[in-house]
Amino acid sequence: MRRIWWIFFVLILSSPGFSAGDRVFTLEECLRLALSRYPALKAALARKRAAEERERAAFREHLPKLYAGYEYRRYRDQETFKTPFGTYPLRGREEAFFAVTVKLPVFHGLAISTRHALRRLAIKVSEVEEARVRQELIFRVKEAYFRLVQAEREIELARKSLERRRAHLRDVRGFFREGLVAENQVLQAEAETREAEYRLLSAENRLKVARARLNMLLQRPLTAPLRVEPRFPGRPVRESYEKLLRLALRNRPEVKAALLAVRSKREELKLVRSRYFPWVDLEAQYYKRGDTLDLSENPYGDRENAWVGLSLNWELWDWGIRGREMAAVRAEILARREALREIEDRVRLEVREAYLDLEAARKKVSVARAALSAARENFRLVKARFREGLADTTDVIDAETLLTRARSEEIAARADFEIARARLAYAVGLTELP
Repeated sequence: MRRIWWIFFVLILSSPGFSAGDRVFTLEECLRLALSRYPALKAALARKRAAEERERAAFREHLPKLYAGYEYRRYRDQETFKTPFGTYPLRGREEAFFAVTVKLPVFHGLAISTRHALRRLAIKVSEVEEARVRQELIFRVKEAYFRLVQAEREIELARKSLERRRAHLRDVRGFFREGLVAENQVLQAEAETREAEYRLLSAENRLKVARARLNMLLQRPLTAPLRVEPRFPGRPVRESYEKLLRLALRNRPEVKAALLAVRSKREELKLVRSRYFPWVDLEAQYYKRGDTLDLSENPYGDRENAWVGLSLNWELWDWGIRGREMAAVRAEILARREALREIEDRVRLEVREAYLDLEAARKKVSVARAALSAARENFRLVKARFREGLADTTDVIDAETLLTRARSEEIAARADFEIARARLAYAVGLTELP
């Protein structure tokens, strides 16, 4: 029975009336798919995991390390010690040595803790990079989504324009048969109808390109059927420009990355300075000696022993290498600070441009809506005058062209507003504006 239900379910899914192309994707669903599939974001997450693993490894540098070693030598001649009373052997022709050593760093001039701090900063850098990739992907998905909405609406507009041209062509032919219009008006109506068919083909091609671009971001086959919710939210931006600018200087990943770069160089300066201090290690060792491979015998001394001690290493002279390296790092810190200032200036400019573009897009929407309303009324009046014989084909075609252009500009203005809003959010460093 279960198998019968399964076969029935598969048949339903494979039927012509049920396909993935019938599903309408919302913007939220597109964003969710892209954020879970896009390779660049997965790569950023992988780099973040790598940075976390390196930070864990750097922390373990504080812990003691265990070493084991084994050596075996066979000498050509037996080593001896000569005295006035005779010659005595020091070791046999074979020698083996095995040791287990524990080494704990006590003080390395803060080098270990500084390297750990650098690894922690690397994690923050990877998090900032992930946020940058995520925000860029969200903007690109929104842009592709609203361009697809625009393309779908322009398809509808092109089809309606073609229908109006064909309806007008039928009217003109009817009037021509009754002798009310000249033949040139029929020819003009036919040419304008062909031109509307050409615009429909161009709109269909733009729709395919827009669908492929969004499919690519969603990691779907480029030719896969895809329909989106045909709406423009049109939500206004209530925050002032000054507040958005403050948010950008605090949230933009590029600014955060530049600040982390300065901090990283400061930690690197500490790392170079640590070479001026002595390094102290606590060590303990257990060893065995023998004149056989298995160290079972040592007739020349102790076969095994153990010791505990401190080792100190201090680099006293290096021909000024450490000083030059510190000078180089200080210069790099200055360069990173100047780079930070440049990035902040660029962020200010990008926010300003995005804000002005949004304001311009908002005004264009108002203008386009007013123009569309006037074009509709103009087309209605010209059409009525044509039926009364008070206007010719040229007047109707011009009115219809004006109406089509006004509707297309209104659609483009609304799409541009949504994309400008998304671009402003991206310039501020947010996934969505408050």
